[in-house]
Amino acid sequence: MIQHVVMWRLIDLDDAERAAALKRFGTELQALVGVVPGLLSVALTPDVRDAESNFDVALISIHESREALATYQSHPEHVAIGTWWGLLVAQRGAVDSEI
Repeated sequence: MIQHVVMWRLIDLDDAERAAALKRFGTELQALVGVVPGLLSVALTPDVRDAESNFDVALISIHESREALATYQSHPEHVAIGTWWGLLVAQRGAVDSEI
């Protein structure tokens, strides 16, 4: 199995915009479980410390295999989410690991 961890630092948003974006992002990502082959779970975790050095939010998703991760990344519904979400991103980091 592959654990896919992605962290984002968002552009400057007010609290209401940030909350709405995170809610929509989490809802849309959760909807991919059972739709994207090999995607086993998704967890979205907003930062609670609000430290300037921290990222704003992290995604942890579990995939059956490296091939399943590749399928997820190119799946049209995932790409559509990334299109609007990408407009809110100032910085991104990721780590993929075998578990």
